[in-house]
Amino acid sequence: MSACAFFENGACVEPMEAHIRKGLEIIDGLYLRRSYARFLSRILNIDSKLAGELLRKAYILHDVGKCLEEFQKRRASFGFHEFYSALVAREAFRKYGDVGDTVSVAILLHHHDWIRIGAPKRPENSGLCEECLSVLEELSGERLPRKTPWKNWNEFMQEAEEVMRRNLRGVYSLLLPLVVADNYAAALNRGGKGSTLGKEIFEVLKVRGWDVARGLSNRL
Repeated sequence: MSACAFFENGACVEPMEAHIRKGLEIIDGLYLRRSYARFLSRILNIDSKLAGELLRKAYILHDVGKCLEEFQKRRASFGFHEFYSALVAREAFRKYGDVGDTVSVAILLHHHDWIRIGAPKRPENSGLCEECLSVLEELSGERLPRKTPWKNWNEFMQEAEEVMRRNLRGVYSLLLPLVVADNYAAALNRGGKGSTLGKEIFEVLKVRGWDVARGLSNRL
C-alpha cells in the first residue's frame, strides 16, 4: 500500500515522505537555524535540544492520521485527519508528559480550525498503513502505535482546551512553524496548488530571500 499525503483523482500527487522532507526545509532552515529552539525551550520549560527535536517530530507526525488504511485505500480526501493525527501523536509523545500533550494539541490545530461542523467518528478500520508508519518512524525516531488510539471527540476537545489554558503560548509557538511548513510543502509538491495562506507564506519567504515560488509554473 502506498504512503501518500495528497491524492488527486485517485492518483498520488504528493508522497508522504516528500511532504515531510520538504516541510523540514522550513523547520530547519527558517526556524531552528535562527535559534527558535532556544525560544521554544523557554516557553515549554525544557532544554533547547529537546525543544528542537520535538518541533521536528511534531512536523514529521502532523499528518500521521493520513496513514489510516481506509484513507490510503480510498485514495481521496482525509477528513478529520488532524484529529486522528493528534490521537496517534499523543500516544507517541506520552513519555514527554505535559509537553507531549502540548505538541499533540498543536498537531490537532494545524489546519487552524477549532470550531467544526460535525464530529469525527471512530474509523471502521483503525489500522495504520505499515508503509506509511515505516516512513514516519524512520524520520522521527519514534515508535508509533499500529492502530489509532480512540477518544471521543468532545472528551478530547475538553482535554485540549485544558492544555491550552495551561500553556496557550506553547501550543501556538509549536503551531506556527507547523502551519508554515505544511503549506510550504503542499504548495511546492503539488505544483503550486495551495491556499491563500500558502501564498502569504511565500511572500514572507521572498522577503527573507527564499524566492522559491519562482520555479513554479503559476508563481502562486
